[in-house]
Amino acid sequence: MIVAIIPARGGSRGLPGKNLRRIAGEPMIVHTIRAALAAQRVDRVVVSTDDPAIARVARDAGAEVPYLRPVELATHEMPTFPVIDHAVRAFESDGESVSVVVTLQPTSPLRTAAQIDDAIALLDPPGVRSVVSVAPLGLPASAVGAMVEGRYRSIPLPPGTDARRQGSPGAVRLTGAIYVTTRDLLAEGRLIDDAPAALLTDRRSGIDVDNARDLAAARRAVATGR
Repeated sequence: MIVAIIPARGGSRGLPGKNLRRIAGEPMIVHTIRAALAAQRVDRVVVSTDDPAIARVARDAGAEVPYLRPVELATHEMPTFPVIDHAVRAFESDGESVSVVVTLQPTSPLRTAAQIDDAIALLDPPGVRSVVSVAPLGLPASAVGAMVEGRYRSIPLPPGTDARRQGSPGAVRLTGAIYVTTRDLLAEGRLIDDAPAALLTDRRSGIDVDNARDLAAARRAVATGR
């Protein structure tokens, strides 16, 4: 069974109540629920939340909310893996058998059902255990790095990659919209492995709402269709 899990914590520092903020007249989380329900390869859609208001909206939209998430799993510092692991274990305690977990962050409201199905399909080849969604940065990979203690550090490119700007592959970023994980990889304590398959999406579906500016961008993208 392929289960989509939508982790939707009630609190938010950057944008209070963000999962219920409205985009095109609907609470933000509803956009993700509808995409998950429309995905052909998803069997069940579960929302993990600590917030009764989010739970009510999620159930009304057609998702399953079998429990309220324990308080200790709903802190700002809590990473995603323990939340997903808890949801899967709760699901399996009722006798269900999970083969693949699809994690869908509700803060990426513009990812589509087709993209969810496309991401799951990338698991089909033997040896693939995880999939992530990525979006283009519009820069060559050789031009991307990080500031570490006041110094620029380039990101190592794979062996044999052309490091020249004109020959370098395009840089991408994780969108956080879609993570697909086999059950055996989850049992190892990981959502993704060292070399996950990647689904290239567009910048629109890669919008991640963390603050008021992001919310405005998502609303604008829906209004303009781009």
